Amino acid sequence: MTKKTRVLSFILFLFLLQSLFAQEIPYDKSGLRYDFRIHLLEAPEHNFDILHYQFEWKINFDASHILGKAVITSRSLIDGLNQIILHLANEMAITGITQSMIPLTYSRRDDLLEIDLIQSINSGEEFSVEINYNGNPQAGLNFSYHQGEPIIWSLDEPIDARHWFPCYDLPNDKATAEMRVTVPGDMQVASNGTLSQVITNSDNTVTYNWKESYQIATYLISVAATNYETYSDFYYSGSKAMEVRYFVYPEHLNQAQQDFSNTVFMIDFFSSVFGEYPFIEEKYGMAVIPPGPAMEHQTCTSYAANLITGNHSYDWIVAHELAHQWWGDLVTPASWADIWLNEGFATYSDALWHEHIYGSDGLKSRMANFKERYYGHIGAEHPIYNPPEGHLFCRIEYDKAAWVLHMLRFVVGDDSFFKILKKYAQDYAYSTASTEDFETVCEQVYGSDLGWFFNQWIYQSGYPTYSFGWGYSEEDKVRVVINQTQTAFPLFKMPVEIKFVLPSGSVKKRFWVEKKNNTFEFFLEGKPSDVSFDPDSWVLCEAERVKKSGRGKR
Repeated sequence: MTKKTRVLSFILFLFLLQSLFAQEIPYDKSGLRYDFRIHLLEAPEHNFDILHYQFEWKINFDASHILGKAVITSRSLIDGLNQIILHLANEMAITGITQSMIPLTYSRRDDLLEIDLIQSINSGEEFSVEINYNGNPQAGLNFSYHQGEPIIWSLDEPIDARHWFPCYDLPNDKATAEMRVTVPGDMQVASNGTLSQVITNSDNTVTYNWKESYQIATYLISVAATNYETYSDFYYSGSKAMEVRYFVYPEHLNQAQQDFSNTVFMIDFFSSVFGEYPFIEEKYGMAVIPPGPAMEHQTCTSYAANLITGNHSYDWIVAHELAHQWWGDLVTPASWADIWLNEGFATYSDALWHEHIYGSDGLKSRMANFKERYYGHIGAEHPIYNPPEGHLFCRIEYDKAAWVLHMLRFVVGDDSFFKILKKYAQDYAYSTASTEDFETVCEQVYGSDLGWFFNQWIYQSGYPTYSFGWGYSEEDKVRVVINQTQTAFPLFKMPVEIKFVLPSGSVKKRFWVEKKNNTFEFFLEGKPSDVSFDPDSWVLCEAERVKKSGRGKR
């Protein structure tokens, strides 16, 4: 079957689905209520760059215990570096730390591990430390069952990696990683990157060696192990064929094969919009874990079991998590204050997928869903950037942030918007980026200042409410009045469209609205039979039509 035939068959299948959008479930990580500011204040001066993690983990399911070794290779960023500070939770007991086989002294306070090096390291020099430890993780690494079968699985976002392995547990230092995971012999292990080796041990355990050769943030390092059934599909790009590997519960195999059957088409679409799938030399995978949030672990998304239905109900979550491979994994936020660069981008990517399949109606319907969810969010309104305690993963960071990207697209135009996405992905590939970095890319492509847009939509809270009306005179003169009526939020500067239905057809006109009271006068060929505000739903707002609008007759 040719690629074109597959795509046509896929689109036909989608139109045979019973409904356009399935009933939605909460998919954000709102339960992860960390105040990341506290952890930033506690973060030590980071004067070294971690280059590579090499982990060895022997996991005892019955005891919920991990026996671990971490070899961490770093490069000094200063002259005279004589101490490094890592994160490791107190429930992990250290049995020894060495550098070049020489024991090192260390101290611990809270989740910080302060290690004294054997000698001072100058800027640019590399060094490695080996940490041996063990314990019963209280977060991050989890132990549970599915239909009586044991499963081990990790979920570290935002700062739970420290609960089961030593690391610098903030997103601004990415490194390559190797994971050697030993588990009971009847388990298969899914993790990041490529599988290089499987070793059957004499004690009825098995060791899986996974290697992530691309830079990875610690919150994206993952392990999932159970009695998985595995199967594969392939994504083709030019002469390259990349495996798309699925790790599913045996009891869900048939349903999962249905639910995941569109994944390759999604990879193809997002690659065309954002740039090539960023980890094409390794894989994309999906590993089923117990019910809860899905998580965009690099090259191997963890997908909650309750999302497996066999009827494509949650294709939008498959799309959301896949899009994170670009927005979060390829380009990682410089700090948790920039979380919208992950969640807002992935949420809007879901809308782009629906636009790709269902056209403009699909896009409008999806954005209406996001608006409804945002308006129903719990808690006080707050800016998108630097969310307050308890709101790191709230609807403002997902749904409102998606609307910000939608409005940015409206302001700069489709051509510039999609160039922005590709340039942003290219400029910060396998690295980190801040909100300021993204704004800079936007302005470079657009060719004009966008500070006004980011200031009102990212750095302040709220949205505009409009009242509008229109009048018409016999001289074909039209007057449009658009007033901003919000009282809890500042005035906004935005372009808005008005659609006029005329005897000869419809006409759209764009008006820049930035004052409290705005009046626009112009000529039309004929009297409109209907006038509508923001007909294509490009602006996050509420609008009310008023009966009269100054001179002229309606």
